[in-house]
Amino acid sequence: MGESEWRPVMRPAGADTELYVVLEEVASGRWMAMRSLLADTDVSRDRSRWTYRSQVLGAAAAGSDVVEAWAADEPGPDASVMRARVSVERALRAGRARHGTAEALWHTALAACRTAVDEAPDNPVPWICFLALAVLDEDQQVGEHRMRAPDPMLPPGPWGLLRRAHELDPYNREAYHRMMLYWLSRPGPGAVSQADGFARWVLSSAEQPAAAALLMLPVYVRVERWLRLPRETLDMHWLNSYAIQDALIAYEGWFALTAPDDRSLQDLNHLAHALWAGQRFAEAGRVFEAMGRHATPRPWQFRLTDNGGPGQPGQPGQLAELIARCRAQCLSAADSARDTARDTARDTARDEAPETTPDRSRGGGSAPSGRHRHRSGPRTLFS
Repeated sequence: MGESEWRPVMRPAGADTELYVVLEEVASGRWMAMRSLLADTDVSRDRSRWTYRSQVLGAAAAGSDVVEAWAADEPGPDASVMRARVSVERALRAGRARHGTAEALWHTALAACRTAVDEAPDNPVPWICFLALAVLDEDQQVGEHRMRAPDPMLPPGPWGLLRRAHELDPYNREAYHRMMLYWLSRPGPGAVSQADGFARWVLSSAEQPAAAALLMLPVYVRVERWLRLPRETLDMHWLNSYAIQDALIAYEGWFALTAPDDRSLQDLNHLAHALWAGQRFAEAGRVFEAMGRHATPRPWQFRLTDNGGPGQPGQPGQLAELIARCRAQCLSAADSARDTARDTARDTARDEAPETTPDRSRGGGSAPSGRHRHRSGPRTLFS
């Protein structure tokens, strides 16, 4: 397929082909492939991949009873955790829709999380599920949602839940993103500022490179701030120096140092968008290359609106066209940057190479003369 014909593939599994196959099984009401996939997922280094797969599977299974069938036929820790996943997903959907069943589903999900904590004490996902449910407690009625923060400059919140997840899987990506979403869900005009304060605190206190993926948190907060801006300020939001700095910190401290299999597709898309919008096209091009054929609707979808500002997503065809157009622009810049770097390296090597002269005392051969060849014209780094 030529570059002019390139179109993104947008699916929940992203480039995870094993997960993609299992999602097909789940959609057909079969649970054994889901059980096998989770059992075979490596957790020796950390739980990030298991956490991600269980999150996607939970969202896919929430509209059916496939997980309940698994738990009834083969009860166990993984089945219990997945029951918590689907219960939380149902409660969150009902809460967003302001459905009358939201409170009942919330209590059902809380009970499922408690059971999962008991049956899978070494798994951080039940605690992450507790964190996810905290967004439904707008008035902070639950004591666990108004715990004192580890930093006096931060407000009370579900800090104890984050701590429990962190203890089981340090710097778990979903756990910290759930905490960020909690602050973004708070009522009042200060929600984005609270989320930004949390993100900055994480960056200032987390150990690197262990927490490299969390360098993306400020980029996500910037998307939320962008969605709340008046139309006339939209373009400048991503072009200010602080926005570009956030994107470059994530690019250099996370993307450039992280193995391809450890990069979240959501993070890649948010980083590519931030770099593209900040006109750092060469860096964005390298991120697009790492994405391959896969993309996520967010945050690109918010550029497709009737009034030209962020809001409701546009049509799928328009979304694919937008991503393809941005990608082509950035890949061209990345190729040009590589060509320039290669030419500069070649010129530098040529300039620094020692000049040789015949060794007349031996009748031939050559020896270093100590002089460098003169090159006409000024030498510039980018030319």
